Amino acid sequence: MDKYPLDWLKLSCEKVYCRSITDRTWRKWLRLCQVLPYSREIDTQKALWLLTLAYMKKLQPCQKITLLQIKFKLKENPLAELHLAEAIYDARFTNAKGRDLPEIILRVTGKQVALRTLYRWAQKQQVTFQVEKRLTRPEVEQWIRWATA
Repeated sequence: MDKYPLDWLKLSCEKVYCRSITDRTWRKWLRLCQVLPYSREIDTQKALWLLTLAYMKKLQPCQKITLLQIKFKLKENPLAELHLAEAIYDARFTNAKGRDLPEIILRVTGKQVALRTLYRWAQKQQVTFQVEKRLTRPEVEQWIRWATA
């Protein structure tokens, strides 16, 4: 079962919601979707619930939404789960920081890479690599290509 980091998921929910989500609101959403407190990663089902909640809140910001309504929304539209899973997959790459790159490379290629190795690759390819820098999707894909070469 795949696990997804909450910080990436929050950024993905903000994209769906089309505005930033306050910490208080985020905690309420996590409680509603039955995410354990202090969790750093959640499974696919709860990630889908959170993204569906963000979508429903975008359409009707003042309506009180329950978990049953979220589940029903996913059941009534079988393609919604596919689209939301695709959004999660995109969020894993588009919201990545340099420090997340070893984990991404491990998941995609199965190859274990240390941060020090990434610095060496960056020097060899004459690009800058920083652990705090946000990476775009093409940059992440380029790093994956370098890892598989």
